[in-house]
Amino acid sequence: MSLGLCCQSKEDKIKEEWKHLSFVRPDGSALEPKFWSEKKSVLYFGFSHCPDMCPLALTNFGRASLILGEKSNRFRFIFVTLDPERDSPSTLKNYIQNFPGKNLTALSPNAESLIKLTDLFGIVREKVGTGNNYRIDHSNFIYVLDEDLNTLTNFPGGVSANALAIKLRELAEL
Repeated sequence: MSLGLCCQSKEDKIKEEWKHLSFVRPDGSALEPKFWSEKKSVLYFGFSHCPDMCPLALTNFGRASLILGEKSNRFRFIFVTLDPERDSPSTLKNYIQNFPGKNLTALSPNAESLIKLTDLFGIVREKVGTGNNYRIDHSNFIYVLDEDLNTLTNFPGGVSANALAIKLRELAEL
């Protein structure tokens, strides 16, 4: 007998819901569920047309991975778009090439998965404006998940690369 989602811990709810999420990689292929169990994940939710918070977070992802050196291979640095309407896989592929580090990937969730993700992580996401000139106002956090999708820690999106690398170095040993 399984507990309903209402009675599960937040961690258990994330793990259960995660099994049903659908993502597309920058090459256009579907993401295999085993992706999440291969390494720890460092997640940031944003959009490619973001003028400030997202580029800063992704720059610091790359810098932190360079500071970590070989230990960065224990992590996947992942940018999940909150704007799949504009952020096609090819757009994301081009976008992430602007940032340092070699293990940054971008994922685009389908509409249903995007709703589930924002709920699971408590992400605020609001489309502001119309036409192609809109922006996405959103929460600004970095989440670190282990290979079993347990949340190990989170950071404000503006955390420095050094502070991020120091904590990730500790988490790499878990």
